[in-house]
Amino acid sequence: MSRLRVGVVGVGHLGKEHARILSGLPDVTLAGVADPDLTRCEAVALRCGTRAFADHRSLLDEVDAAVVAAPTAYHHAVACDFLRRGLPVLVEKPLAPDCAAAEEMVDLAREHEAILQVGHIERFNPAFEELCRRPVRPKYISCERYSGFSGRSTDVGVVLDLMIHDLDLVLALTASPVQSVWAMGVAVLGGHEDLARARVTFANGCVADFAASRVNPSPLRRMQLWSAEGYAAVDFAKRHLTLTQLSDTLRPGRIDSRHLDTATAASLKSELHTRHIQTLEVDCAGGDQLTAELQDFLTSIRTGSEPRVTGVAGRNAVSLATSIVEGLRNRAAEHDLVPAGRLFPPATPGVAA
Repeated sequence: MSRLRVGVVGVGHLGKEHARILSGLPDVTLAGVADPDLTRCEAVALRCGTRAFADHRSLLDEVDAAVVAAPTAYHHAVACDFLRRGLPVLVEKPLAPDCAAAEEMVDLAREHEAILQVGHIERFNPAFEELCRRPVRPKYISCERYSGFSGRSTDVGVVLDLMIHDLDLVLALTASPVQSVWAMGVAVLGGHEDLARARVTFANGCVADFAASRVNPSPLRRMQLWSAEGYAAVDFAKRHLTLTQLSDTLRPGRIDSRHLDTATAASLKSELHTRHIQTLEVDCAGGDQLTAELQDFLTSIRTGSEPRVTGVAGRNAVSLATSIVEGLRNRAAEHDLVPAGRLFPPATPGVAA
């Protein structure tokens, strides 16, 4: 089997990991890495045994495919240069900073018959993969994604930075058009929003609540899901899935606790959480998610199969994220969400009140 020549554009926090993994795959040649920060680029190239370029366009004639891990503001311009050549591209999430750019990328990929994959890495989380193997028809979903301030991705707000992971997951689970969006958010550090909440209603009746923060004291990545089949909870950090379902005895219409004799009520009480409300805890083993994502990209190139996260899926996530950002901005403007005072005095002497 011939080796695929792959280039990486952007070798910051995540791009350097893409380069590291690709340089170690037996069926891939890391043809080069590109970044305007040439000092950083050369350091990554040296570690990965490849060449460094200051301009991504220098890679166009050197590669069979590209990974774009540059800042979001550059995704469209960089990816389009490769797509116009008919070259497969994996673009880190979010696909683009706005809907028009995302739509053009999808159109270019279709026009030139090029694979466009989006790096929504949580689709490759073993706990989410296990959930997707279960017969689940969600009615209500709650998503929480919190992190501390990293100093990265400051060109976008927390919706496009963190919440978009869960927007993509929920869109995949519901497979239904968005009907309505409610949102609010706060810019703590200036510029874009750093905390956000949203409620999205889908045409099939499912309701999803989203909460995201990038100024939280401790990290959290979890999803809770209620359906006719039962309850599911995903801990993305621990790769753990909890499944809860009712026994046949407790299925709707089978029992009425208001009309039980004493013996049946006592039996139900003692066996409620052993026999009747059944819980399965699943620790989901799996390899590195970034490696799995890259392998999916390479498989799509070699076989012509559709990647797990297509350009269309990435575009849909950007579209929903954009609606949420517009909603929270409108809400902020309507209610003038400017702090008028303090709940309590500053803890540090000398801090202005």
